[in-house]
Amino acid sequence: MSRTFNVLWKKSENNGKAQWERVGVMIEKDDGKRSMKIDMVPAGEWDGWLVVSENKPKANQT
Repeated sequence: MSRTFNVLWKKSENNGKAQWERVGVMIEKDDGKRSMKIDMVPAGEWDGWLVVSENKPKANQT
C-alpha cells in the first residue's frame, strides 16, 4: 500500500510556534519509488527548505 506525505514550508513563527503551510504531496509506492506533486511555490521569506511529513489520519476519521 502506498504511503502519502505532506510537503510543507515554515511560513512564519508566532510566539515560538512554527506556522506550517502545505505546498504539495509526496507518494511513496510499495517498490520504494517516490513521486512529488507541488501545488505552489512559497514566496517571501522562504529559505528554500521544504519538510516532508507523513500524512496521518485525524483522530476523528475512521
